[in-house]
Order: sequence, then C-alpha cells, then structure tokens
Amino acid sequence: MAKRNLLKIPAKILDQIKTYDQDDVVVASVKLLKAEDFVKYAHLGLFCNSGEIILPVQSIPDPSRGRYSKANVEGYEKKRHDLPMIQKEFSFESPNFGDWSRGSHTVSQIRDVYQRTFYPPKEVELSVTLLKNEGDSFFIKFSIEQVISRRTPNFEKELLYNLNILQENVGSVNVFTSAATLAEYTSTIQVDWQIFPPGTVDSVVQSMLKGKAKVSPDQESVIKERVTVMSKLKPEVYITGSDNFFRYFGAKFGDDFVVFENINYGNALYVMYDSWQVLSQKSRVELLSGPREGFDRIEHRDGWELVLKKMVIEYRAVKKAGG
Repeated sequence: MAKRNLLKIPAKILDQIKTYDQDDVVVASVKLLKAEDFVKYAHLGLFCNSGEIILPVQSIPDPSRGRYSKANVEGYEKKRHDLPMIQKEFSFESPNFGDWSRGSHTVSQIRDVYQRTFYPPKEVELSVTLLKNEGDSFFIKFSIEQVISRRTPNFEKELLYNLNILQENVGSVNVFTSAATLAEYTSTIQVDWQIFPPGTVDSVVQSMLKGKAKVSPDQESVIKERVTVMSKLKPEVYITGSDNFFRYFGAKFGDDFVVFENINYGNALYVMYDSWQVLSQKSRVELLSGPREGFDRIEHRDGWELVLKKMVIEYRAVKKAGG
C-alpha cells in the first residue's frame, strides 16, 4: 500500500538543509533491513535469497504507487486558482424536442473556468544500493537520482515532489548533500515509535501487533510474557516500532529509563538511559560491538525479572530523591 503523501516539507528537513555548507542536495533514505523485511520492497525488485541480496537496476518507479509516481511518468495538470478565469465553450448533444427518436442537435454554452497548466513528467529514477552489511543486517540506501540545488527558484517545489516519490515507494524520507559519505548515510538509521498507554496485558499486546505483519504463536506468547513482566512494574507508556514488521517493543519508565526488547533476538532486553532515542536507532550488532555506554543488557536467564525490578526501584528512588 502506498504511503500517505506529504502536504509540505517537514520542518526538520528544512532545518537540516540550512546546516549544509553546499547547495546541492538529494532525496534519499537508509534502512536497516533483515531478510524478512525485503518482501516489503519486492515492488522495487529488491530481494534477499538465502542471505544473497538481489538489487534492482536504477529505474523510474511504478506509476501505480501513488499520484506523484504517476505524475513522474505521465505529468500532471493543475487548476490555477491564482490566475483569472477564462471563458470556454462547451458543446453537447441534446434531443430534438426532448425526444431522441426525433434526432439531436448540438448545443453550445460559454462558461467561466479556471486556467490549467500542464507540468510534463520529470521521469526521475530511483536507485537501490547496498551500503554495507553487519551479520544478518543490511544497510540499504534508497535514493532519487536527481540533484536539486537550493539556489533554484522552485527548489522547495522540486524537493517536495521528490520527497513524495520516495515516500510512496519506500515509506520514509530524508535528505543529504550530493557529496554525502557512507558514514553520513549510515548514521541516519531511525526507528519510529508508536506509544500506547498502560492497560491490560492483552490490550497492550493487541495494540502492539495491530497493523504489523503476523507473528508466530510462539513469538506472541513471548511478547505477552515480557509485557506481563513490564506491566507489574507500572511503566508510564508502552512502545513499539511503527515499522510494519513487529520487531521492537518495550516500556518507558521515565525520560531517561526505557526498556527495549527485540522479537528477533529474544535472549536479552536492553535498558537505555539519557541517550535512548539515539541508541535505539542502532542495530544489535552496533550496540554490542561499540562502547557499552548508555545502556545495560539483561540476559533472559533465571531471575532476570528480579534484576529488572531492582533497577526500576532504584531508578525511581533516585528520581524521588531529586537525582
């Protein structure tokens, strides 16, 4: 299903562009995918077979993905409310004396109509690139192959156009300088979160799974077990990744104390602190290979629930004391 179009350029993207020391930008997005995620991008010709990545050739996106993708191939016509209306003659057939059996005649009418402007198709192409892989995770870049200069008078119009093409085909957007490095691309991996208020375990699990690809009965059982443990500690809210594939879920006990689980790697949970919004964007491989700062890892061994409970109690005690 195509993603909802952007009505305007997100403020964070405009602010980001202001920080660039060059004028040329490109619309692109980087996603961290696992083998089971690739089915979402089959319409682009991107596949993963037995760990081998099959990349599509650079091409014009399918016009059926949305109105911007269609306009990219067919062009589009815009009604100009900003211009004076003009008169236009319309003709239609009418029956003689109200009876079609007695023949017909042509009737013409003059009406005031808005002027229209036709914008030809841009035919911009979308490329898919494997930036790197870490274990069973793949950094994939989706990019609109057109460099846009912010010096051009219609820069924001062109930018919004390309953002929406990427939105329709990939479901996420970002911008980079035309000379962006590999490190700059891979540093933008983001996880969007959906927030749920406390409730019964069943209602929380149902909310977490709503709109996600189906999980196995065993996975759902594990999710329910973990949410049950979290619910006893009375979190402020529950969190799950807004990605269609259910992967991340957890609970927030404070602005600097968030507990995360990963359904694909259920052997441990992660307790993240001040920098949880940054750390939660990292893959498991990145977390474990980098400096062990800003988080603690609790393996799901006997007694792990008591370890988590102790950490939550200590955190609340410090907060209550004004720490």
